[in-house]
Amino acid sequence: MPTTPITADALNRTTLARQQLLTRSGDDVPAVVGRVGGLQAQHADMPYIALWARRSGQTIGGLEEALTDGEVVKATVMRSTLHVVPSADWPLLDAVSAEQRLAAWRASARRAGVDLVGLNAAVRAFCAEPRTLDEVEAFAAEQYPGVDAVAAIPGGVSRAWWRLASAGGGLVHVPPSGLWGSHVAARYQDGARWLADRVPHPLPGTAPDEARARAVEKYLRAFGPASARDVARGVGIRGVGALKRALALLELRAYAAPDGRELVDLADADVVPGDVPAPVRLLPRWDQLLVALDERSRIVDPEHAGLVYRRNADVLPTLWVDGRVAGTWTLDVDARRATVHLEPFTGDAWAHHRAEVEAEAASLLDLAAADAPEREVTWAAEAARESGRARR
Repeated sequence: MPTTPITADALNRTTLARQQLLTRSGDDVPAVVGRVGGLQAQHADMPYIALWARRSGQTIGGLEEALTDGEVVKATVMRSTLHVVPSADWPLLDAVSAEQRLAAWRASARRAGVDLVGLNAAVRAFCAEPRTLDEVEAFAAEQYPGVDAVAAIPGGVSRAWWRLASAGGGLVHVPPSGLWGSHVAARYQDGARWLADRVPHPLPGTAPDEARARAVEKYLRAFGPASARDVARGVGIRGVGALKRALALLELRAYAAPDGRELVDLADADVVPGDVPAPVRLLPRWDQLLVALDERSRIVDPEHAGLVYRRNADVLPTLWVDGRVAGTWTLDVDARRATVHLEPFTGDAWAHHRAEVEAEAASLLDLAAADAPEREVTWAAEAARESGRARR
């Protein structure tokens, strides 16, 4: 495959364009969510802020309505992590994720004498109605009386029966899980039932290699050009052979990154020039763009990576200036006041963009704290000495 050089700036702008971070999209919620590869959703509020950064006119109600109506769904898919994805994409992404989880838990299930596929089928039937995690675990344990699932897993894990029962996929979160500010215990339902009006029934079967290839295609449309390691990490594919077979089914173009790495992209995908302006953005904790790449130098300088990616696996909310991570931020809301606090890495991160940064932070307050009696934007101490304290 011929290889075309690509500059660091073009790689950066191309990724941001596909993530809708150069210009907010005016498309509907499912279309934007699908185009950017899903929204990371470990915390209930994260998808709303991620979508606000990418979609014009975004309101909390828009995503809540899409979740409640089943246009999008919250489920464990890529990297065995919670995401909000379009319901039309869920069967494919669920199948690829389940394949990886079944492989990961197969040895433990064998030691316990548990049939992972059979157990999962029974749990899906049990979850014809929404069930709590405790109810699913109790049901799973009843299928194998006397079996100690924890003892069968080296090193032990929490929620052992849940891990075995859900390895085969098929379960989704149902509202109020996923709604803004909701911290209720999640309830799970068979996705084919919850999305009965949105997905075919029965769910279509897809050969594993084809399913992986289609998942990789979606990943590249959202994050490409990307290396094989990027793709493996972002989609959650284990095994070099499985990834090679998936890539072989796609029509691709190869690029040479500035550091010599080979990147691949869909043959019909465009590259954005590196001099296209990139506006200020605020992205939430664990945003998909921050975790779906193995090599992150296109978006964050190596010397700043430790200020974003913490040792406890946390990924902080980020401030973006000129297309790169330039700092972090926090949102604090109480009964009287809502505050966005900005911590740029260096003075250069905000000095020429102060008004734009503060306007973006104020827009976030409009989304997340519209009813707060007082709202303000504050800077870290060093920046505040030069910029002053901004209030809204």
